[in-house]
Amino acid sequence: MEPLAEADRSRAARNANVAAVMTFAAFLGLGFALPFLPLFVQELGVADPKDAAQWAGVLIGVGPLLAGLLAPFWGGLADRHGYKRIALLALTAIGLAQVVASVARSPMHVMVSRILSGLFGGVGPLGLAMASGSSQKGGGASKAIGKIQAAQILAAGFGPLLGGTLASYLGIRAAFWGASVSCLFAALVVGFFYSEEGPASRVPLPAAASSAFVQPRGFFAALVFVVFFVNFASRSFTPILPAQLGFLGVAPSSLAMSTGILISAYSIAAAVSSFGFGRLAAAIDPVRLIGLSFFLSLFAAISMAYVSTFAAFLGVALVYGIVSGGGLTLGYSIGSRRFPEASRGASFGKLSGAALIGGAIAPALAAFVARSALEDVYWMNALIYVLLIGVAVWFLRGPASRA
Repeated sequence: MEPLAEADRSRAARNANVAAVMTFAAFLGLGFALPFLPLFVQELGVADPKDAAQWAGVLIGVGPLLAGLLAPFWGGLADRHGYKRIALLALTAIGLAQVVASVARSPMHVMVSRILSGLFGGVGPLGLAMASGSSQKGGGASKAIGKIQAAQILAAGFGPLLGGTLASYLGIRAAFWGASVSCLFAALVVGFFYSEEGPASRVPLPAAASSAFVQPRGFFAALVFVVFFVNFASRSFTPILPAQLGFLGVAPSSLAMSTGILISAYSIAAAVSSFGFGRLAAAIDPVRLIGLSFFLSLFAAISMAYVSTFAAFLGVALVYGIVSGGGLTLGYSIGSRRFPEASRGASFGKLSGAALIGGAIAPALAAFVARSALEDVYWMNALIYVLLIGVAVWFLRGPASRA
């Protein structure tokens, strides 16, 4: 491909930064109220804590599940009508959906809000497509994807913290108002600063490069498998953390704070990993990097089953975040080098949808596995990484990694 003109480089870099800010603001807002849904459901009249927990579980899961199922639809729609237009529609709709929850009078009103958030929840794949356009092929795309993933992980780590501050001082409903403002702010950023490429202005691919888009049999299915289980593994151990820390000697009065510290530390490490692996993938074959990530994650997952103190567990969690947090970035980077420009949004939508669904079902399945023993969750993850190593070696190597 011919070297990019300076104006193209500038626009591509600005668009990647705008997409990262959009992703951070949107996911930050969506994380504001999630940890307090059990309390909010009780405030809305569900007195039994067990019933409130069941309501909260459904409310938390329905949004990501719908977003995962509909991500290919939103990506395809953006391919046809422009990423900027669809992003503005999705962000505005999600922002207004939070207002529905903020004025809720029953759990069903919150359910409506969560369903609407899921129906328009195509922000993740749109951010990837917006940041890694035709002027960001190869290494540039990997760096841009790393920014998007780092922004999303950091937002997931700090959203509950900021939402908790709002809820503590102004009430839980204020957290939903904060979520709405954050999503609408993301829409404003896109509206004012994103420069739409548009189908007519996309850089045409040379004939030689277009042949790289002929994917070997099983490649895309393998990539879907990879991103599904990478996100599954990263979300699987969070439901058992309070019990795990209790067994490690953390006092009951300190469990909430210790769990929050651990999740925040892991999130920061994973964000650093995403950003770092994105930059490394600009110069090193991302298939080799993802294989290394899976290999190191295998040993980190096993180590988490054997630590005996909170300090040691925190250290292993930091290592796990560093070695595994860039897995999605690398998976998306591998795909970005093979996605045809005309279907980039739909392709990212399918991958993002698989990742969202993997993350949505992981907590429930992990909780079931943990009924026998907590450490079984980490052994389950170890088995997952063994399978991922095999998939990376047998299905992802080849022209895809050299494009």
